[in-house]
Amino acid sequence: MTTSSRFLAPALLAALVLAGCGAQAGAGGAGAPGPRAAVAADLTGVRWLPADGAAQGRAFAEFAPDGTWTGSDGCNGQGGDWTLDGDGGLRATAGPSTEIACENVPVARWVSEAVHAETDGPDLLLHGTAGAPVRLVR
Repeated sequence: MTTSSRFLAPALLAALVLAGCGAQAGAGGAGAPGPRAAVAADLTGVRWLPADGAAQGRAFAEFAPDGTWTGSDGCNGQGGDWTLDGDGGLRATAGPSTEIACENVPVARWVSEAVHAETDGPDLLLHGTAGAPVRLVR
């Protein structure tokens, strides 16, 4: 075996091992973490808060099994109706709200303008028709 082949063989083996690990990590196979379409049970029974901590827990959305949701922008009560299809397609309305000046976190807009809901681990992602999804946490 020549000197160059003694160095080439281990380098080639290392490259193949690293390439294989990278392919498995990004393949999204069974047990791979990442977003998945939400089902109704994912949304209900939880008080969803803005992930950025806005309004220090006073802004929230809660989805009830009866197809209604309630929430707050930080001090104004909000709510409406919601349905979720089997592929995470979300349809929601937002009814009237009180109008006290406060943080005004746009929870009603996030919910009513969302067209798709996903879970990413314990988090809820609400996707509108454009832009980045809104992340809510428990």
